[in-house]
Formats: sequence, C-alpha cells, structure tokens
Amino acid sequence: MKTSTWSSLALALSVALPASADVLITEYVEGSSNNKAIEISNLGTSSVALDNWVLKLAFNSNETFSSTIALSGSLAAGESVVVGNSNASADVTDVSQITSGSLSFNGNDVVALVDDNDNVVDSLGELALGSTYAANTTLRRKEGSTGRTDVTGAFDPAVEWQSFAQDTFDGLGCSGLEACDGGGGGGNTFTCVDETLTPTYAVQGSGARSPLVPDGSFESTDDYFVSGVVTAVTTGLYKGFWLQDANGDNDAATSDGLFVFTSQAPTDVEPGMQVCAGGKVKEFFSFTELDASGNNWEVIDTVGELAATDLVVDEGETLDDALERHEGMKVRLTQTSDMVVTRNFGFDFDAFRNNMVLSHDEPLFKPTQLHIAGSQEAADLVAQNDANQLFIESDLKAPDGVVPYFPDLDAEQGYIRIGDTVTNLEGVIGYSFSDYRLVTTNTITAGDFVREQDRTAAPQSFDDTNLKVASFNVLNYFTSASAIGGDLNVTCDDQADADASRGCNRGTKDAAGFALQQAKIVNALQAMNADIVGLMEIENNGFADSGALANLVTELNSRFADETDHYTYVTPATNDLTEGAFLGGDAIQVALIYRPEKVTPASDAVVVRMPEQHISGANPDGEERQLDKFQRDSLLQTFSVVEGENLSVAVSHFKSKGSGCYEDWVAGEFNDDPADLQGRCNEFRVSAAETLGNALIDVQGDIIALGDFNAYGQEDPMRVMTDYDAANASRKIVTAAGTSIAGVTLDEMAREVGDGFGYVNLATYALGDDAFSYTFDGELGSLDHAVGNTSVVEKLTGVEDWHINSVESTLFEYSGRFTGDLVKSDNPYSSSDHDPVIVSLNYVEAPQKFTLRFKNKSFFWVQPTINGDVNPNRPWLRWKSNRKYNQNSEFLTNEGIGYGDSVSLGIRLWGFIDIPCGQVTLDEKTTAVFRRFTCNIK
Repeated sequence: MKTSTWSSLALALSVALPASADVLITEYVEGSSNNKAIEISNLGTSSVALDNWVLKLAFNSNETFSSTIALSGSLAAGESVVVGNSNASADVTDVSQITSGSLSFNGNDVVALVDDNDNVVDSLGELALGSTYAANTTLRRKEGSTGRTDVTGAFDPAVEWQSFAQDTFDGLGCSGLEACDGGGGGGNTFTCVDETLTPTYAVQGSGARSPLVPDGSFESTDDYFVSGVVTAVTTGLYKGFWLQDANGDNDAATSDGLFVFTSQAPTDVEPGMQVCAGGKVKEFFSFTELDASGNNWEVIDTVGELAATDLVVDEGETLDDALERHEGMKVRLTQTSDMVVTRNFGFDFDAFRNNMVLSHDEPLFKPTQLHIAGSQEAADLVAQNDANQLFIESDLKAPDGVVPYFPDLDAEQGYIRIGDTVTNLEGVIGYSFSDYRLVTTNTITAGDFVREQDRTAAPQSFDDTNLKVASFNVLNYFTSASAIGGDLNVTCDDQADADASRGCNRGTKDAAGFALQQAKIVNALQAMNADIVGLMEIENNGFADSGALANLVTELNSRFADETDHYTYVTPATNDLTEGAFLGGDAIQVALIYRPEKVTPASDAVVVRMPEQHISGANPDGEERQLDKFQRDSLLQTFSVVEGENLSVAVSHFKSKGSGCYEDWVAGEFNDDPADLQGRCNEFRVSAAETLGNALIDVQGDIIALGDFNAYGQEDPMRVMTDYDAANASRKIVTAAGTSIAGVTLDEMAREVGDGFGYVNLATYALGDDAFSYTFDGELGSLDHAVGNTSVVEKLTGVEDWHINSVESTLFEYSGRFTGDLVKSDNPYSSSDHDPVIVSLNYVEAPQKFTLRFKNKSFFWVQPTINGDVNPNRPWLRWKSNRKYNQNSEFLTNEGIGYGDSVSLGIRLWGFIDIPCGQVTLDEKTTAVFRRFTCNIK
C-alpha cells in the first residue's frame, strides 16, 4: 500500500520557490457523473510554490483552453494535492484540497498544468483533436515519467499511464500506482467478521423478487452479508462480481448465485476466490443484486473455480421461468438445453451494443406472420415470444467484426445461422433492459453450433419443373458513385450528391465494396437459375447501358457461356417513365429480368402507378403536420410461355414500415410500433394492395404478383391480396386517407375495403407455417411474397424461400461499416437482407396435332402407303372416297410416326403398282390426291 503524504500545513505555506519540472499530474479520474479529479505531485527534492499556477481545460476539438482553475500554496517534496469536482462523491471531495465546479471533463478533453510563467508543465490529451483517450477510467502515472509540455502532439496514455476501472478513487492523494495507505479514500477496510451471513439462495428466494425486499420498495431495509465463490468479474454491462454458493440448497426453484454491484471493478477479485460482501439487497429494474459499492467486500480465500450448472428448461415452464431460477448463477448451454439462435449476432438498439439472442426449442416467429393482426392469437404469441428470449452478451462491447465468445467467425466455415443450437457456451445470468442476459465467460468453436438446416449451394429442384419465377430484393444495388461510374438516379442533384456520405446514393460508394456486392448478388442469381426474376432496390438510374439494371444483367450474362441462358430486362414505354428515363420518382425501383429463350413478352409492359398521400392532421399533443408520402411504382409484364399460355408477372415494393404516415401521426404512433403490430404506414400499404389488385382484374391467363410487400403473411395488405372476407371480419381493413394517383383523388377519407382479390400466397400454400424470408428483432416472417391465381396453383411444382440471407449474419454483407477487419466472401450468403422466393411451375405443351388425308378420285380401289407400308387393318381405299389419319391413329403409332416426322406417301394401284405422291412433314394439314394414275400432295 502507498502512504498518503499530503499535508495541510505544507499547503498553507506560501514560500516563493522556483518552478520545478518535477511537478507532474500523477492521477486523472474520469468517473461517473461528477466524479472528476486531478492529482498533482511533487516528485522532486524541493518544495514548489503553486501560486499563480493553474489547471487549464480545452473541450472536445477546441483549439484553445476555455476553463481555468487556480492553484495556490506550496507543494512539499514527495507530496500530492488533489483537485476535485465540488459535486463529486464523498470519496473524491473528502481527499480534495481544492474543489471546483469547473473541473468537468470527459475522456476526449485536454487537461494542462500551467506554471506562473504560462508554461505548460504537464498535460493529457491532444489540443484540437477531440479524440477519446481515457473515457470512464482512472489513470495513474507510471514511475519514471516526465512532464508532457506539447499539448498539440500525439497523446498515447499507454506510454506513461496505467488505467484502472471507472470510479477508482483509492489512489488519490499519493503518487504511484498502488492505493493509498490511510488516505485517498481510505482503502478497503470492510470485513465480514462477526457478521451473520445470509446464503445467496436465501437472498434470491423462489420468486421473481428477493423476499428480503419489501413490497413497494426496491431495496431491503437492512444490510445483508453474503459469502460465496466468485464466478465472474464484469466491468462493462454489469459492474461488479458474481458470487455463488458452492453447495447450494438443492432446491431448483432458488438460484444459488447473486450479482454483487460494486460500481467499479475490484482489481483484487478473480473467479475462484471466496469473497464476502455486504450491503442492501436491491431489485434494480427487476434484477436481484447486492449493492456493495464503497468497497464493501473482502477476499477470504482462493478455492478454485466452480463448474457451470447445465441450463435445463423444465416441461411446462417458460424460458423466463428457467432463467429466473438461475439468475446470478454460472450456467452452461448443452444440446439438452435446446437453445437455438433466433437473432444472429448484430446490433441491439436497446442495449446499444452487439449481441445475439437465443430462444428455447425453435426460433421465434412474428405474430402477424401466423395470426391475423389484432387477434387474441397474435397477442398471445407476443407474450410467448417475450418470455422466450436470452440475450448472449460479452462483458465489454465487442470490437467491429468480432464475436468475442466465438473467435472462429468466418464467412466460409465459421458462420452462425438462425436455428442453430448453441452448446458448450458458459456465462452468468443477468437481467437488464427487460430481458435476461447470459454474460459469457468462455469461448466456443464452430463445432459447438449444432445445425439442422445448413447452407445449400442452390435452391431445391422440383420434379417436372420447366419454368421458375423468383423475387429478390438486392439491397440497394447502386452504380451512380464516381468510383463505379453509372448514371445518376432520379433524385440526384449532381455527381457530388451521388458521392456524398448521405447523398442520393443509398448503396456503396466504394469500388471494392461494389465489386463484392455485385459478385454476391450475381452468384445468388446464377445459383437461382430462374427464368423470370422480379428485382427490388435496384437504383432508379435508367434503362440505358450505363444504368444499374443493365450493369447487373451484363455481369449476370457473363456467367453463362450458352447464350440461350442469357437474360434481358423489361423496359417500359418512354411515355410511362419519369423524364422519359426513370420508373417513378424514388431512388430505387423494381425491375423484371427474363430469359428470351424461355418466355417472350406478349405485350408492352404496364407501369402500375401507386398511391401518394398528401394530407395534414394533428397528433394527440395538438401538433399540426402536413404528411406527404410516396410509394414506388409497380411493373407488370405479360409473357407468352407456351402456345396458348400466358403468364403475367407484377413486381412491387410497397411502402416500408420504418417511417410514419398520416394514420400513425394522428394516432400518436409516428415514432413507435403501432399497437396492432403491423408497423407504420399499414393503411398506405392497404391502398397499394388494392391498387395492384384492381390493376390485375382484367388480365387474362396466369398471374403472379410478387415482390417486397413490407407486410407479413397475416397483415392487412396480404389479406387484401388473398382471402379477406369483409362481411365476416371482426376487424375491418381500411385504406389510407388523403391518397391520390397521378393527381387524381383516390380516397379523401379512410374507407373500408371489400373482399380480398382471392390470390393464393404460394409460399404459405406450399410451406405452411415454415414460410419466411426475413428476420427483424429476433422474429422470422415473410415480407417477400409471391401470390398467384388458381390457374397458377394448378401448375405449381414447388416453392422455396431460399434461406441465404435472413438466417445469416449481417456482418458478412458487402458493407464494411462496423465490420472492422473481418474477411468477407463473394459467396451468395448475406448477399442481401431478404431471401429470394422461388416459384417452380410446370407448363404442359399443347398437344401437337396434324391431319393426313388420302383422297381417291379415281374409279379404282387403291392402297394408300406411308413409308411404303399399307395399313393392315384397312388396306383398301375404295373409289371416290377419303381416309384421314392424325396423331392418335393406331396405324401411325404402330409405325412410330408422329408430329414433325418426314414421311413418304404413295398409292398402290391394284395392289402391286406403286405410284409415289411425295415426301412431306406431318405438322399441319396434308392431303394426297390420286386421280388419272397420278398422285399429288396439297
């Protein structure tokens, strides 16, 4: 322990002594709230007068100092003075000789010690830079350090400083790296000697709250003392350590573990130590903990680490129930635990950190994917999902592109997929942000993910399929950046706008990033091998060769050596395009590509204009607002598939759930998920669905409407497209108000819609409740759909949501933002955030028919011959009569003759004189006429 050497008598003296280079800042405390302090020490052999010396502060990236705190008195050799914030905790103010409300800094501000000649004697931070160097930490000067006089030079605290946990105050008042002895916060004098110990399981109890915390209160009336073995020490998400009774009470209803809150990480506590702690028992936002802040703990012994308890969810209990029984304990996930990934590793906006979410038994599904919005079934599933989540956390925030407990993360081999069962992961069970969290204490390997549904190299092939139609959202495929060289999209002001970080270009602006995106998307399309593909999120920068659509198709065609496999794209008429070049007015558009060798456009493409919303209204707080909302136009193309069979494909991308519309504004749900769980702008999407359905009413033949409808399977827009029964619906579906199309009013007020259009949701029809193409907030569902009419259903051979994206980690997407040094792959997995939906069909060619006639206009009986053979069942054709054969004739079938065959026709007079008629191909109508000893073909 260090010895505190500051003296009030010495500080009271005011002896005029020369300034010394041995006076340094020796401690810097950037603690929570106002817990800020600077320790200054005289490491020389002579006293130094501090009159007219000051501490100066420069905030953020300012180039000048804006705050000054005066020093005074004299500092004897070997002594220290502490300057603390006047509003800091007693641990700081009790050891501060100077206090000031102006001593307020963060981990990116410059602190400088300036002498009476205005010379910088010592400093931390780099003036004008504003970068964080020591946030939420305590720094102590290493032995042998010298003063840093250049406040503009690069500053690396690791060179001369050692860091300690936030709110570490026990070194204030004495220079050096060790804690003070009898000063600077007094050290740790806590002891459990002569105290009555309460077992951890008695603190936890068998309920959701500790029995020691009175009802209506959040902390116990008395202090309690507990002892146990440390299983983890955490300094990030939770600040403290985790104790567990080594023997327990053999009662599965009570947890044997307990979190001990210390407000800072004790440097002398490690897993495997027997520790005693005391303080109030608290229910901190429903998390049972012992508040031992103020160093109220002591290390008793080192006994070795405890084995983790296997997590088991009992029959009839929820996952939340099981986790409550293990709150504070060190647990291990096994295959019997049956914990599966329901949200892949990614950003959690509630906790504002990267994590992963597990559920018990199977991944969670979006309630409105399976149940009608507003139904009791949907509400019940919301509650079930909420009780079936375990967040997997690392103590400290994960660096970009790193899963701390899974160092083998790799785009080709070490990947994680939703649905994987996680095994051998260990950690302690905490609770925060209204969810249980497992803070990991070990690492696992790729083999610890037990996978039932692995990646597939290509979608499933279905027997008898001869035409495939697909939908694919390509995640902002943009080419307008300078580094890529495409045309500007319809929303761009100029090239600088397309290149700006928040400009009109929503995709990557980096050539390498685009090359990766292009490769991933093209690899996915090549493997899909569909004949017609509806695309979403293609940049709306025209249909010319320098547009994004042409760029994608050109690259895709380069993958197929056989030109019969090549694609082209549908181009609407110039009069249907904005400014004669663009599809609608959004930065992104829908598109259709197809193989001319498989299908042929039967007519011009049709642009289906979608509703706009222009209306003002007041929210519940009385705020008035004008709402101007838009949707992307849809595209319809009719194709000739086989003779007499047409297939019309409409591709759409309805308004997203992310931003609010008029109905959300007036309901007070403009920035929140609406109560019916359908997301914002639901009524606006209903208007779009009705508009699309009406546009298809007069279309003849087979119809598939596909795309990103931004609505789950049982939400209003999809029910409008499918089986909504207006007369018997307990909850009516309504359109948006204030809508118009191309300037023509659609609905001034909200209006109830009629029955649905009767299309069949093909993925749901084929896959049932297993259909999904998207994941959000740990729940699976389908935003991407393909609905067909009854004649399409009759031709259906199979449907697949090809799970290359929804179940994969977003870290493997083309964007390098937040992925650090993680190596990416050009494989199709994580090529987008939506799965392709692939519909396989069988179109039967119309029967190939022909008619072959022999006409005998002579007065003789003759024998017609085909390839020199006579029909043995009907050898003679009498005078003045005819005979007809077709593709179904038994004689031709026996002869192996069919449509398109070349045959030799003849007449045998009197049964032995052959008179040739000629060679013909049987493809339509053929007539051989015999008269006057000659035979001619008509």
